[in-house]
Amino acid sequence: MSDTQKSDAPSTFETIRPVLVLVAICVVAGVLLGVVHQTTAPIALANAEKEAQEVYAMLVPEAASFEELEFTTEGAVFALKALDSSGNAISHIIVAQSKGYGGQVPIAVAFDADGKVSNIAALENEETPGLGTRVADEAYLGQYIGRTAEQTSAEAVNLISGATISSRAALVAFNTAVTTYEEVS
Repeated sequence: MSDTQKSDAPSTFETIRPVLVLVAICVVAGVLLGVVHQTTAPIALANAEKEAQEVYAMLVPEAASFEELEFTTEGAVFALKALDSSGNAISHIIVAQSKGYGGQVPIAVAFDADGKVSNIAALENEETPGLGTRVADEAYLGQYIGRTAEQTSAEAVNLISGATISSRAALVAFNTAVTTYEEVS
């Protein structure tokens, strides 16, 4: 081959150049994602805590503060004691969840000093919109208010037609909340 003829074969650098460019792009993107996560994680955590406090205040509006309790019940997420301004316990709030059709179905149950359900709320879930999400409706949740802290069977409540998996999950979460309440009260 003479000096005037050019080789058609690419050089080693030309062969690995696209790989190096992709690796550089991945490194830069990874670093940027890490920086964004470090910046937004505390904000997301603060927002989640604020939303949780709003739910607790909605469940027990007369509470001045909440004290977290320890528990061992599987399926329970949080157990809180609601305190009045003098520091006296006025209620317990239990957040429990169970597997539904689209994921976990969490509920928050407030038990008054007599062990009766004073309030209940369904928390955000991934159930089928229009069906499974109906576990958050007053028509469904309202049937738990006033019940004593005792296990409830599916025959004792009206499950949602077309969303029995979701409403059964809410029932199981309610029973988990009862078990947790019995443990912490």
